[in-house]
Amino acid sequence: MKAFDFSHWPERLAQAPLPERNKHSFAITIRWFLSFCRRGRGEISHQSARDFIAWAGSEKKPEPWQIEEWKEAIRWLFRDARAVATGSPPQSSNLPPPPSGALRLRTGPASNLEPAIITRRTPDHPHLTRLPEVPAWKTAFLTVVRRRHYSYRTEQSYLVWLQRFARFCRSDDLQRRGPEDIKAFLDDLALDQRLSASSQRQALNAVVFLLREVFGKELGDFSDYRRGKVRPHLPTWLTLEEVRSLLSQLPGSWSLITCVAFGGGLRLMELLRLRVKDVDLEQEIITVLGGKGDKDRLVPLANVVVEPLRKHFEALRRLYEADRREQVAGVWLPDGLQRKYPKAGEEWPWFWLWPADHLSLDPRSGLYRRHHASDWEFQRIIKQAAVRARLNKRVTPHVLRHSFASQALDGGMDLRTLQELLGHKSVETTMIYTHAMRKPGLGVKSPLDRIGVLPANQ
Repeated sequence: MKAFDFSHWPERLAQAPLPERNKHSFAITIRWFLSFCRRGRGEISHQSARDFIAWAGSEKKPEPWQIEEWKEAIRWLFRDARAVATGSPPQSSNLPPPPSGALRLRTGPASNLEPAIITRRTPDHPHLTRLPEVPAWKTAFLTVVRRRHYSYRTEQSYLVWLQRFARFCRSDDLQRRGPEDIKAFLDDLALDQRLSASSQRQALNAVVFLLREVFGKELGDFSDYRRGKVRPHLPTWLTLEEVRSLLSQLPGSWSLITCVAFGGGLRLMELLRLRVKDVDLEQEIITVLGGKGDKDRLVPLANVVVEPLRKHFEALRRLYEADRREQVAGVWLPDGLQRKYPKAGEEWPWFWLWPADHLSLDPRSGLYRRHHASDWEFQRIIKQAAVRARLNKRVTPHVLRHSFASQALDGGMDLRTLQELLGHKSVETTMIYTHAMRKPGLGVKSPLDRIGVLPANQ
């Protein structure tokens, strides 16, 4: 096997075409990561990188953008080691920066870290190591989940819970586990770890999928395990004035993406996964393909963003043409489309509406390509804008969706129409927004309003 040497990363980082601030930040993170591996007598591998991110996240309580910077530094380390071994620079460093006007966004999750193909350490090469053996249950799980075309995020979410289940059982021989082990695991999540009911359901779905769908076990029901307490939550929404204040604190590109999110009531990943072909500027319609529940729907495109989007398309076109000149791999497509139309990812209509500003590694195909913008980065930008706008609410991208629904009902839209626009399976889900109407029910007023004037001592 080809060996990857991590010992010359400081010299390579000094020569890398990166801003000085990024070089300084990467150097701190990489030294921290290598120190983590030495202290734990661990190996420099995909798994040790995951362990480091998890440990650092629990120790430091960082913001999401800080975690993303740590991941980017470790990605660079592995890409650089691979480039040294092959004698060629990483593909992502060959591309020119995006043209003026394009979004300067980061790419996605830490799960994009690829394992290095490396061997055992030797006295001459102390930085070389061997990738730990993959447990049999993981190989079987990945085979089934990818054969059924589950999304990458679902795959990664299930893997997290299955790894926690294996640690709980203190064994990687998960094929021998049964209903009693699952119930004990769920009870531990509820009683000892105090996880929410939704987290318990995710864990249950993951473990049942492995044992029932992968290993073919009959499990029965799980009605007697200790369930986390389910509390009904009222959504947080913004008034129109609050939305205006939030938008005023966002730079141009971020303001545009936020306007599209609020104007169509889009979920976060529905927004970030939009393609050029999904936006019809003439009819002012956005087509959401493969939304939650793998459902398609149409949502409105606000007239006020049509002209800004035209200018955005011009910047996107320049970035797209730069990628084609550099012969970058096409953007990601769903598996069926990728097999049927292998070159479709290189076509303009399939280009991301909100692309990242650099290439990153596709964790399944192993290709360097341009992904869509990072959800963590967008969440961070929205949070910071809410602080600058002095809003007294916890604002996230999903709050924009709640705000769209609340303002639509307040403007006279009927529940059935709103249900279709939001993509809800049941109208009962949509009814949670009726409380936000200016005059819910029959226009009930507070009895305090009948007094008219507060006492003078107030």
